[in-house]
Amino acid sequence: MKINVHGGHNKLTPGAHSLLDELTEDRKVKAKVINLLRAAGHTVYDCTDDKGKTEDDNLVNIVKKCNAHKVDIDVSIHLNCGRNDKKGDGDTGGVEVIIYDKSSNSPVAAAERVAANISKALGIRNRGVKVNPNLYVLRYTDAPAMLIECCFVDDKDDAKRWDADKCAKAIAEGIMGKKIEEKKASNIKAVVEYMTEKGVRCYLNVYAKDELTKCSGHGRYNQTLTIGTDGARNCFMSYKNGQACGKSHCKKPKGTLLHVRNVKDLK
Repeated sequence: MKINVHGGHNKLTPGAHSLLDELTEDRKVKAKVINLLRAAGHTVYDCTDDKGKTEDDNLVNIVKKCNAHKVDIDVSIHLNCGRNDKKGDGDTGGVEVIIYDKSSNSPVAAAERVAANISKALGIRNRGVKVNPNLYVLRYTDAPAMLIECCFVDDKDDAKRWDADKCAKAIAEGIMGKKIEEKKASNIKAVVEYMTEKGVRCYLNVYAKDELTKCSGHGRYNQTLTIGTDGARNCFMSYKNGQACGKSHCKKPKGTLLHVRNVKDLK
């Protein structure tokens, strides 16, 4: 897919500001959405305007940027206001997505997915998909467009649940119509090799709590590993992609000292 994405407003014509700041938060969401979509292989253009000195200038500049690219969809990211519930009433203002119309060319299905995804990810009300042909960005962009009001800046219940990263992931998944599986960061810092008492060569993952220090006098094994994590440690017959893997051979408990050779340092 080819997609235009932009954050609403700019520093010269800031949007809504209360418990949350629309300009600050929509930029966070915009950046994350673009990164996620590009990582998934899509072509994404950032059409955010930071130069327009008035609201009209800002809107005109955004539309010009959007129409400079032939894309499948335009995505405008905003935060809503009007709840005026700074104390919190236990009820969220919620998310809504606005489109130009519900014709065959309109991104109705994607808009519905985005609204449902944000509602679920943040735990806020789904106000649904609404039609408004008078909004400038929806009216004058060449490609089908959606304007996302992620939550209410002036609702304490929304603000408590707000998470820009979760919101961005919900939007990206809604646009694509599929889940994004993000890789979990590993806390493995190295893989080491050692020999068991029976002469079997094994590999061990080294974690942040383990202590790997230089030593001497042990032949080709030039480091000492003190296992510092709780519980038993599995030892493996092989390693791949920087991690010990394969058939588990034996276990070493916390506090074990091993003379090892550093195979791959992941720092």
